[in-house]
Amino acid sequence: MYWLKIIEVLLLLAGVGLVLVGTLRYGGRKKDWLALPKIVFNRAKDLTLSEYQWLRYGGILLFVGVLVRIVNLTFYPG
Repeated sequence: MYWLKIIEVLLLLAGVGLVLVGTLRYGGRKKDWLALPKIVFNRAKDLTLSEYQWLRYGGILLFVGVLVRIVNLTFYPG
């Protein structure tokens, strides 16, 4: 199904974009441009609610994008 591939790409790009926005907001506020490793390894304890929401929604979209990819490859492997 061609539309599943389009949805998959859109979800993954949107997820990466939201995570990038959250990371850049945190990095800009703290003036710490190595923010992504800190966030990934749970070292960033002072995220604002807005930054946390950007990261959380981005992670959700990435997860859903991967699920769509699995469904796409399982049911339409061609």
